[in-house]
Amino acid sequence: MKPNLLLVADTYYPKVDGTLIFMEEFIKRSGHQMNISLLVPRFTGKKTKSLSVNHIQYADISGRIKLSGYPSIKLSFKNIRKIKKEIKKADMVFIQGPALLSYVSIYYAHKYNKKTFFYLHVLSWELFSTFLPPLLNKLFLKIIKKVSIKMYKKCTEIFVPYKALKDELIDKKVHVPIRVAKLGVDIHRFSPVVDNEKCKEKSHIDKDAFVIGYVGRISKEKNVGVLLSAFTKLIDQKSMNKYHLLIVGDGPLDQTKEFRNNNNCTITGFVDNVHDYLKAMDIFVMPSLTETTSLATLEAMSTGLPVIATKIGFIQKYITKNHNGIFFPKNSPTMLAMKIEKLRKDPELRTKLGHNARNTIAYSFSWERSINKIKRLLLEEFYR
Repeated sequence: MKPNLLLVADTYYPKVDGTLIFMEEFIKRSGHQMNISLLVPRFTGKKTKSLSVNHIQYADISGRIKLSGYPSIKLSFKNIRKIKKEIKKADMVFIQGPALLSYVSIYYAHKYNKKTFFYLHVLSWELFSTFLPPLLNKLFLKIIKKVSIKMYKKCTEIFVPYKALKDELIDKKVHVPIRVAKLGVDIHRFSPVVDNEKCKEKSHIDKDAFVIGYVGRISKEKNVGVLLSAFTKLIDQKSMNKYHLLIVGDGPLDQTKEFRNNNNCTITGFVDNVHDYLKAMDIFVMPSLTETTSLATLEAMSTGLPVIATKIGFIQKYITKNHNGIFFPKNSPTMLAMKIEKLRKDPELRTKLGHNARNTIAYSFSWERSINKIKRLLLEEFYR
């Protein structure tokens, strides 16, 4: 008998992020062993595709409350009824947090004695810290941390993408089983580029331009404004060099306006063929203030791109300075501009970093290994 697994997430198409990519890979590798249903927000916009599962239940979203460009679900009787109904039908609940739909689902899964698993893609208090004025931050973060830890303790097991995050949760007295299961990359899809100039032209970018790339949401916690400031410093120089900023993703209008007004910048919106755009880049920048793993950075490295990143989360473990990437200080557009210019002037260094980055991913990050581990743990708990 196959278990009925309810997969809950605070994200869904047309948004595309690391959590959704994980869900795609999980469903692709687990659907034949589990009856998988989805509980996700009903985001507006053109849905490029849908996940292949037994059933999808959509929670209605609020038109007023948004976080990082993601509308929150409504805390309504209608939504609560939907959540309770889906959880009651499930044998196990597998949650991808960390916003309102996830936490409400944990609460009811615990109430109805369902085996509940949580994949911690991002720490909620780190994510939310970028959205409030400093005077409110301290009190709010204390509350959200307390609520989050209380929710974690209601789970049967927690999965985390790297060991330091497990240690942090243990320090915070989260005494449920915590398993490390790294995210992975499709190294065949995200493979090194053969003809960079052709890929630039396919993306409608001058083949002679030096392309600085980023993949992800344009939002406060991603700190993409620092990248734009660094880019502006570069193009303001009286130089014959051509620069182009390629942003693969999207965000709220108030945060994308400056990018769209720059003639040397392309914003693709959320796309299914991220790998094609990565191959049009010369370097990749991850300026984020908070990450756990950063799947976008792993995919860029798998493509053989030299990476410049902030020293946060698991990034600081899998990137080794001057071996497979380089770091820059948070909130320092001047230093970022200097690092970009250093790489532009040194093609040998770019080649070395990109080659080593590809090897790092090929040897250490596998979807097959990670998801097989999670699947095995879920099934062991069900059949116990």
